[in-house]
Amino acid sequence: MKNTLILALSACLLVGTSNAQRDVKDVVYAFPYVRSSQAVAPLSAMERWGRSDWKAFFRLFEDDSARLHATYAFDAYVHAFSRDAVRSQAAARALNIGWDVVSDASAENDDVRRQIIVHMGHLGENACVPTLAGMLTSAQPGDAAMALATIRTASAIAALEKASVGTAGQQKTAIDMALAHARKLGPQNNASKPIAYELSKKERRAGFDLLFDGIHLDRWIGNKVAYAVVEGAIVVKPTGGGSGGNLYTEQEYGDFELRFEFMLTPGANNGLGIRTPTKGDAAYVGMELQILDNEAEKYRNLKPYQYHGSVYGVLPAKRGFLKPTGEWNQQTVVAKGTRIQVILNGETILDGDIREASANGTADGKRHPGLLNSKGHIGFLGHGDVVKFRHFRIRSMD
Repeated sequence: MKNTLILALSACLLVGTSNAQRDVKDVVYAFPYVRSSQAVAPLSAMERWGRSDWKAFFRLFEDDSARLHATYAFDAYVHAFSRDAVRSQAAARALNIGWDVVSDASAENDDVRRQIIVHMGHLGENACVPTLAGMLTSAQPGDAAMALATIRTASAIAALEKASVGTAGQQKTAIDMALAHARKLGPQNNASKPIAYELSKKERRAGFDLLFDGIHLDRWIGNKVAYAVVEGAIVVKPTGGGSGGNLYTEQEYGDFELRFEFMLTPGANNGLGIRTPTKGDAAYVGMELQILDNEAEKYRNLKPYQYHGSVYGVLPAKRGFLKPTGEWNQQTVVAKGTRIQVILNGETILDGDIREASANGTADGKRHPGLLNSKGHIGFLGHGDVVKFRHFRIRSMD
């Protein structure tokens, strides 16, 4: 199926068609079936699009059957061209066109509106500043303010300063938080560019594989709206009161060593699902390792098996080794048979056998039918809070 779609797309690009809407759909429907190395043809077609093509593209988000394809195409386009100064300026123009199309549309377009704002920040182009500045007078300026803080050029900071003077209440609070962030990091002369990760020589020799390069999510499946790439990190930003959903590795793993970094916000809660299917509650249909700011006051009455790093409901982890919120933590998870190890910032906080721990029933007294799965996906499990993840490396031991 994938090869058929790519061949059909290539033929379309060579022959052409007079129907702009059909041209756009032909390109968009190449996604999400292609990986980054196979996306040259559709991305090249998108690079040649004019204003009418982009208008047709953004209207696809109103079509239930096309929305997923359009989301993948949108992410791939922005991430591919944000690394090139000329191309990122063209991408900024496309985003401005997109905002014109969706800004006055129905509430159903909230997700694509947020995508556009996040991508404007990711591009880091001054061409996006006027559009973002215009959003600062809305009832909820938070996303636009943070996008300007991410761009962090002199004009972006000036837009935040101007809006701070002219607003009040919650609007001003959101803008001032973004402004403080931008001032703390300082202005930059050039656009923010994605951080690209590479394996060390030692990791390559050991057989590690890069799950996330800082730019693309093409090795991941699931919610790619709430989970977005921002400044080299996968950031979960739940919208509309939702949990943020789940993001899973495309590949399944059995025995493995996973290394990654994460940053918590105050009171944040997420989870690392391992050996889990993509349907159902990973804490039970697979297993879930807690990712949690368990030092927050609201978690003072946690059970031992709910602390950060614990196998939820089964094995408790040691407390006291998380870095303060806002700082990056380094974590390694080793799953070998029924033995699970979690190493946080150099300290082993969990080392136990799930079969032994559940032989006479689990600690939470609940059924965990997927606890002893031999393999499954690795996933991040949203619980309604902002959390950042980056630098994923995995070594399969199957």
